[in-house]
Amino acid sequence: MFGIGKFGFVCGAALLVSTAAFALPKATDLVEPMGMGYNIGNTMEVPENPTGWGNPLPTAAYIKAIKAAGFNTVRIPCAWYSHSDALAKDIAAYGGTADNSTYKHVGKASDFTNPTIDAAWLAQVKEVVDMIIAEGMYAVLNSHWDEGWLEDRVYDGTANPRSGAGDITNSSATTKARQAAYWKQIATYFKDYDEHLLFAGANEPAVNDPWGASGQWAFDDSRMQILKGYYEAFITSVRSAGGNNDTRTLIVQAPRTEMDNAPMLSTNWPTDPAGAGYMMAEVHYYPYQYSLMTADEDWGKQFYYYTGLHSTTDTEHNMGWNVYSNSIDNSALGTPNQIKKAFGELKTMFCDKGIPVIIGELGAIKRTGQITDAANLKLHLQGRALFYGEVAKNAKANGIVPYVWDTGAEDDGNMTIITRQQGTYSILDPDVLNALQKAYGQEGNNQSNLDSLVNENEVPETEAGKGVQVTYATKTSDSSEVGTLRINLSGTKKDLSQYVGIEIRLKGSVETAGGCTGESDGCGEYGWTSMDLFMMTGGSWAWFDAPVMEQANQELDASAFQKIQVKWDDFRTAPTDLNDANAIGLNLYGTQVTGTITFDYIAGIKADGSTEILDDFDKKPQVEGIATGKVVALGSTGSDAIKPVRAASSKMLVNVQPGSVTASFSAATAGMASATLMNFMGQVIDQKNFNASKGANSVELQSNYRGAAMLIVKQGSQRYAQKVLLK
Repeated sequence: MFGIGKFGFVCGAALLVSTAAFALPKATDLVEPMGMGYNIGNTMEVPENPTGWGNPLPTAAYIKAIKAAGFNTVRIPCAWYSHSDALAKDIAAYGGTADNSTYKHVGKASDFTNPTIDAAWLAQVKEVVDMIIAEGMYAVLNSHWDEGWLEDRVYDGTANPRSGAGDITNSSATTKARQAAYWKQIATYFKDYDEHLLFAGANEPAVNDPWGASGQWAFDDSRMQILKGYYEAFITSVRSAGGNNDTRTLIVQAPRTEMDNAPMLSTNWPTDPAGAGYMMAEVHYYPYQYSLMTADEDWGKQFYYYTGLHSTTDTEHNMGWNVYSNSIDNSALGTPNQIKKAFGELKTMFCDKGIPVIIGELGAIKRTGQITDAANLKLHLQGRALFYGEVAKNAKANGIVPYVWDTGAEDDGNMTIITRQQGTYSILDPDVLNALQKAYGQEGNNQSNLDSLVNENEVPETEAGKGVQVTYATKTSDSSEVGTLRINLSGTKKDLSQYVGIEIRLKGSVETAGGCTGESDGCGEYGWTSMDLFMMTGGSWAWFDAPVMEQANQELDASAFQKIQVKWDDFRTAPTDLNDANAIGLNLYGTQVTGTITFDYIAGIKADGSTEILDDFDKKPQVEGIATGKVVALGSTGSDAIKPVRAASSKMLVNVQPGSVTASFSAATAGMASATLMNFMGQVIDQKNFNASKGANSVELQSNYRGAAMLIVKQGSQRYAQKVLLK
């Protein structure tokens, strides 16, 4: 069905016959055969280097895996500006150099209006398009963010105070001319391709507009006219490029691709020289609190559990929870009611007028690291599949083509369905894929991995608590790579100004090929490792880093934990905006590196030398690059057993008498509790299990031991720890 064109010839990379004498099928004729769609994310759209964000270039085997998974249309987010001579000219025009990216990020544009796309890049994109069409699928080739050359410039002249970049003005005439130049080259290059290739003129125009106290920078009618001009430059250039471009289906986007802005696109629909019927509209669907939000705010909570699969023990994170009414709003963004209503409105607004709609991106992050309770994690994973199925079902019912967003990442928080970073192409998320397939009448019988994900999160609690074990394995043999352990900060943890530095407790071992340790072994640039602490702060996410280990493969100890302290003075550049820290983390850099490091905690160091936990890694971490991670139980003896005092320890009062120690604490609920007294060798001195009452409690432990010890009391989710001196 999908291998034969409308006029009887084979549609594929091997035979792309020009049909300029005939009109291609109209956009409405493509909806049913396109079926459900897939994004090759974080690849061809990466500025300058398609492998720069961790994914390999698409292969034929990967494309076949997409087809085998039941998808029949593939969106290719793509960069053009950074593969043209405009990038170098913009940098030079503002006094930059090739290795100084400042000027390509701040949004300044020179008056250079006729850029040329690199021929080798066009050929590279063609390879991907050809592999998709060879499998009988449809390819949507778009123009993505790509340094914001268009996406961040939907205004004219007026200063746009983009965060971290100062006041920036824009010539919409220059942007419009570049839009026309790029698409004339792209369309000419692909002019003989049939209806299996569609073009999309932008991605998420104006999505990066700055935010202020009153909300995001307004997108009004005057800006819509500028965006409409960009679209008409795109359409006119394609239509004038000859071949099948006369009637190729073209796609334009609602402002910010937000459904709420779709009416603005509908009432300002661009003119198409081909006449009616050869265009589609695009929106994206990421209900923020469910799909993307990673920290609770005072105005709203993250939604972990989908409608119909709500948690009874974590009610505030149920889909639709309203923090003001303390109740569920079943019309909230992302609920089945809202999806049905919104998709129906898109049908009325566009589809019923002969303009099909694509949901160019959709998805929801997997929260295996945020939910530590096994039963709740299972509800989250089941609900996530239900969400994808709900979107796909409503899309199909309304004649809308949905495209899942897939970045290839396999860490916590991913939206990946098909693996690709290790050169294998298996189904990472069979439950989500099953829901999508069933919505499109397919079998949906991929073997579930839900129970294994839940079991992976069930790590036994020990007196020493939990830690995260990160395994590093480089993918190449001739270049330096990085493995990242990252912590996104929220709430009170965002304020690091109360500390003088960071303390890390870790142990492990990393090695290089052949045991090489650097130039002293004659390895040259190969075979070395180092570790840096990094942080990002302020509205511009300014980057600061400091060395933790100059040669991690020599300084690490695999047999015992060691504490490393990094003071603010140790940073290569003094950190700013410490009271507004966005993230902290550790980067391991190296070539030909393998190894494992276990992290116990990252803590803030106070001026008096005491420490407070920022993250003690009792949930699955966010890891990137060459790093993979899992939560592990730390040993109950030896140095593993000692952890720093938590900020919550002030809630426990301790009275030490000769031969005994008494702890007084307040329990939030009644239930079983435990108290443990251990020395600093990790040996248990006394231990007691008891029934705690809601409210005030006390427990006494006996001891003939003299010297420093640690007292730990646990009840439910509460855990108090305090260093004591036994008499």
